[in-house]
Amino acid sequence: MLKITRTNTFSAAHFLPLTPENHKCRGMHGHSYEVTVEVTGDVDDAGWIIDTGLIDKAYGYIHAMLDHKTLNEVAGLENPTTENLVVWLWEKFHKTFGDTRNVHKIGVTVKEGFDSTAFYDGVV
Repeated sequence: MLKITRTNTFSAAHFLPLTPENHKCRGMHGHSYEVTVEVTGDVDDAGWIIDTGLIDKAYGYIHAMLDHKTLNEVAGLENPTTENLVVWLWEKFHKTFGDTRNVHKIGVTVKEGFDSTAFYDGVV
């Protein structure tokens, strides 16, 4: 088995409505996000696990939904913690290429700013 990765970025604003009133993340603020998708699977006869164009296509759709937007306004991200965002992203990538024959596992890492990271690798 082999693993390939693809990394992209977007910038967005958000606030965390479920935090206490005086919490610094309760107010609107923004981040630059780095999203890395890891695809693990068997290499096919052509020499790859998946056409990275499928990853890029999925990311293009996601980028259009999130870049320079308010994450709280995106369906499913009403409370856009890094943890909720990474699962939401995994679901989008899984929907796009999770049924690909050679793909056994999809992992997504979200880096929020310089110091917060979340990783999720749900079952394909």
